[in-house]
Amino acid sequence: MDTQIQNISLKDKFLSLFLEDTGSKFINTIRLDAIHKFEELGFPTLKHEDWKYTSLAGLLKVDWQEYPENDYSEIKPEDIQRFLVPGLCSDYLVFVNGKYVKHLSKVHENTHGVIIESFEEAQNLHQDIIEKYFSKYAHYQNNAFVALNTALASDGAFVYIPKGVQHTHTIQLVNITGYGQADSFSNTRNLVILEEGAKTEIVENNVSYHNSLSLGEGRGEVLSSFNTIVNELVVSKKAQLNYYKSQSENELAYQVNFTQIDQEKDSLCNTYTSCLGGKFLRNDLNFLLNDSHCESHMFGLYIGNKQQLIDNHTFVDHANPDCFSNEFYKGIIAGQATAVFNGKIIVRPDAQKTNAYQSNKNILLSDEGRINTKPQLEIFADDVKCSHGATTGQLDDEALFYLRSRGIGEEKARAMLTLAFAEDVLENIKQPEIKVWIEEQVEAKLKTIAGNG
Repeated sequence: MDTQIQNISLKDKFLSLFLEDTGSKFINTIRLDAIHKFEELGFPTLKHEDWKYTSLAGLLKVDWQEYPENDYSEIKPEDIQRFLVPGLCSDYLVFVNGKYVKHLSKVHENTHGVIIESFEEAQNLHQDIIEKYFSKYAHYQNNAFVALNTALASDGAFVYIPKGVQHTHTIQLVNITGYGQADSFSNTRNLVILEEGAKTEIVENNVSYHNSLSLGEGRGEVLSSFNTIVNELVVSKKAQLNYYKSQSENELAYQVNFTQIDQEKDSLCNTYTSCLGGKFLRNDLNFLLNDSHCESHMFGLYIGNKQQLIDNHTFVDHANPDCFSNEFYKGIIAGQATAVFNGKIIVRPDAQKTNAYQSNKNILLSDEGRINTKPQLEIFADDVKCSHGATTGQLDDEALFYLRSRGIGEEKARAMLTLAFAEDVLENIKQPEIKVWIEEQVEAKLKTIAGNG
């Protein structure tokens, strides 16, 4: 009963934050419809199949507050360099508590019609493109958090790569939460469009201003935050997108992250998801293979410790023939952490000659940790090659004994085996600077686990 009361109370709280006027009649109409849909749906409970292992009770107890309007002039450009992937020639947009901060961002002068700017700016400058693509892929009609984000998010990133353009600069989207006040609530909306034959690479980096994993301990006060993120990614005919998502927020951060990818004929999309930080982390990664000969790769690594909850839901919709998808996720759970992996593949009746593969492997490093994994495969076509599987176990005792027999201490031997387990995913990252950057975060996380062990 208490949880239900909190649910209603928090829903009303978010409804009160709704501001209808964004200056765009098109956006306003969608936002108004979305807030009504959110009011109708309410927050999901454990009775919802997609949330049966993930309770919102902790999130609903907090009196979340929107951060007051701020130009963040007190933050200097050098303060956010630690949040960027080093060694890359890149364009980057920086968001603090959901708001674009221009003086912290850097975008090279772009030719060939490339657009990299804030979503708020794009609503006025590129209304025709916005109206063509916005809210056409991330549907809010049956998802409360997408509805909430659609209604409340006023800013985020807008990336547009025109037909045939290969954008050589990596685009970094730095999403900083937990700045300025505790219990801050923010929403971020990203729209990425690759026209026919376009190519680019994007890093979405989610961090807390203080005490993100990459910063080490003791840098400033740890402040709680709740951020919803919705990404709509359009990969048109023969386009190619590499999308990296890094999540290393502090131990009081809540994040709900929804990504919808639409792929058209002969397109290629690779996603890499690294879930290391945060108190509560929910990812939904959905692919729609919307024409023939699409190719999709999903690589994911999640490492939980203490009382973290990390929930990854993936959905690949093979709606057309001659497409290929491959999904490879691994999890490492220690302490009292909980991990959820739910991977669903559906092969529609017309999707003949589909190749679809899914693998989820997990290691438990403690007796108190918990992993809930649920692979799903629904096939409605005859001429297909599909497989899925999930395993949960512990470190290999024989391998551990072998290392110990070579004079390696138990703690170091365990660390070596755990890192080797993670490397199976990390080796799929082809961009060297990004690979090193994520490896360093993974090693830092594993050292933290070893130190608590």
